This record gives sequence, C-alpha cells and structure tokens, in this order.
Amino acid sequence: MRAVCFVNRLEFELSGNVFPNAMTLGDVDNDSHHELILGSTDGNLSIFKAEKKWQTINGLGMITAVCVGDLFNCGKNALVLVCGDGWCQIFFAGLTKSDGTSRKLALVHVQRIPANTKVALIRDIDGDGCNELVLGLTDRVVRSYRWIVQNADMSNPENGKLLCLNKWECTNQIGTVTLHHYGEDGAPCLLVAQPGGTYMKISCLIRESEDAANIDSEDLLTSSLVDYHPLASSHMRNPNVSTEIVGDIEPPEVAKKSPKIKRYAVATLDGTLMLVEDEEILWSIQVDHQLFSLTKLSLTGGNGGGDNIVACSWDGQTYILDQEKQSVRFQLDEHVCGFCSGYYSITLDHPPSPCLVYTTFTNKIYVYYDVKIPGMVMKSCVPYGNIGLKLDNKQRRELTEWILYGKKK
Repeated sequence: MRAVCFVNRLEFELSGNVFPNAMTLGDVDNDSHHELILGSTDGNLSIFKAEKKWQTINGLGMITAVCVGDLFNCGKNALVLVCGDGWCQIFFAGLTKSDGTSRKLALVHVQRIPANTKVALIRDIDGDGCNELVLGLTDRVVRSYRWIVQNADMSNPENGKLLCLNKWECTNQIGTVTLHHYGEDGAPCLLVAQPGGTYMKISCLIRESEDAANIDSEDLLTSSLVDYHPLASSHMRNPNVSTEIVGDIEPPEVAKKSPKIKRYAVATLDGTLMLVEDEEILWSIQVDHQLFSLTKLSLTGGNGGGDNIVACSWDGQTYILDQEKQSVRFQLDEHVCGFCSGYYSITLDHPPSPCLVYTTFTNKIYVYYDVKIPGMVMKSCVPYGNIGLKLDNKQRRELTEWILYGKKK
C-alpha cells in the first residue's frame, strides 16, 4: 500500500477534548458555504468559517454529539447539539442578512431527552419526505424524533418541539448509526453497528394520517421491522470489538446494477474493513491499526468512480480505498481523538473542497483541504511497449535508472 502526502492544511486551536461524534462539516448558517462545527467536553461550541473561527458559544455542558440538517423541514439547516446529561439544544441562523453576510447562530429550542447520547443524525428515515432526528445512546437504545411546529405556523418553523416516534433496543453496544437505501426500490433503513462487524437493520413503516399538523405523539408513532445481520468473514478475529458503519456509498458506474442500489462499508476496531452490497461481502481487508472512524468521500474526481471509503485509526493512520479494493494511506504525525471527512469552504468565492479533519489530544485541529488523488493504482516507471528501441530487461532497468537519477558515475 503506497503512502500519499497532503500539503494544504489549516491549523486551529481548541480548548477541551472532543468526542468522536461531536464534530461535523456542513452549511450551518445557510449561506451555501460549508463550515466546521466542533463541541468540546468543556461545553464550548466552536464554528470555523474559511481560515478563522467564526462563532463561539460557551457554557453548553459536556457535548457528546452534533449534527447539521433540515430538522424543521423548511429548506434551511439547523444545528442540533446533544449533551451527555440529556439536554438537546437547537441553534438556527435562518436567512442571510440583506448585505449578504451570514447571521450568527441563535439558540431557538432547549428540550430534555434521555441521557447518554453518543451519535446523532438528521435524515428522512421513513421515506415520507420529512427529516427526523435519530439518536444512538450508550444505553444500547436508538430513538427517532420528529419536529412538530406549534399551531402549524410555518412562518416560524423553529417554534415547536421534538416528539419521540420510535425506540429500539439493541442487543449490544452501539457503534454508529447510518442511513442506507436498500434494495431495488431504494427504501430507506437505519443500519446500527454492533460489535464484531455485525449490524441491525431497522426499516420504518410510516402510518398514514389525514391531519399531520395536529396529531399528538401517540399518533406519530411508526411501526418498524428489525433484522439482525451477522456478516461472515474469515478475517474477523474478535466478536467483541467495536464496529463502525457508513451507508449509501455510491458504486462506480461500471458496477451499478440499478441506480437505487447502494453499498455500505463496515470497519472494526481490530482492523477489518469490508465493502458490502445486498448483504454480500464484495471484499474484505485487514490492516495493522485500530480503526475508530469510518466515512465516505469522493477524492478521485468523480468520473463515474463512485465514493471512496476513508477509515482513520487512533494513531493518525488514514486509509483511503476505492471500491475496487485499491488503497493508499496517509499518516498524521499525532494521535487523534476525532476524525471526519467532507466538504469545507476555504474561500467564500469558491465551492467547498474535499477535506480531512483531525482533532488531537494536544488540542489541535488540522484541516487538510483540496484533498484529491489523481489515481488509486500505482503505475510502473519501467518503459513498456514500443519505444523505438530493442532493449532487454537489464537495458530497460538501466534506462529507467538513468531517466530517474541521471547518468551513472
């Protein structure tokens, strides 16, 4: 596996430690540019825009999870922040100012929910066109919530509350929770990572309602189907290791069976990494580092190559793989406590660029931007084919050495 080096980097200071799921990238202020959002164990929320810190909010409690998305279902993103003691706080910026600058985030809602949340995401989990908030708890419980606007006043979508839709109890400790569109019909489902490279699939079935604006929490409850999937792999060594999972991986054009069929990747702490399609393991590899974070990102410039898989270990070793099992690695020279990948706006006059974000135990944040890889396959320097010369293997090797290093002494 060849190593790569990324040069373009931003460095920020951060006070306090960061939980792995308390950092994310997204358009938090609805200005079409992507920001970096981090919440620390000291209760400080930091938002970075371009090359500087844009906003800081203090005194929020021990932040364990953050996520960005259209929670209000109004076409604008909100920031959801969850603390370890069970306080859920929602921040909203609304529209930009008349002069084109972004509004600062403001706290619009605080609500008490069950404690010990470790992962959060905002996605449409039942296919009804409305987003839900999904929380994974260290108590082996997954919960879903829907934002309900009071008095159906859509002119003020932030004036409402969260209502619990579902509660699912898992057999073992939860790793991560991801949304995945499954099968030929592309039906959405939740994949909940379980120890040892296994996962639970939760398919939500929405109930029809004639008046969705005025129903209470009992009427909002949806039914669901839960399946447990033990993925068989000869590389699995310890059934008790923690697992990470990421869904909706776009396959390469040449491998697409259907536009609606997606793939998902599974990684375990003991270094196993698998790519799966329709419950069939396409390939599996074993690395010598403990993988604690798994994401997806297109780093090879598209061209029908699908998404790349990005896995990070505690010692800063980062593995980048395409879906043909070709891989490269990047080494950060520090141990990391958090990692995410996505798109970040370095300048406000250019579109967001792919980036890798690391937080370290020395309170540093490293943002590697414009992370692009021309090709995953290493090409040989030995000249092959018709080059106009009749050379044997020794002469070709000597010619290659002369091209690379100059004339021999």
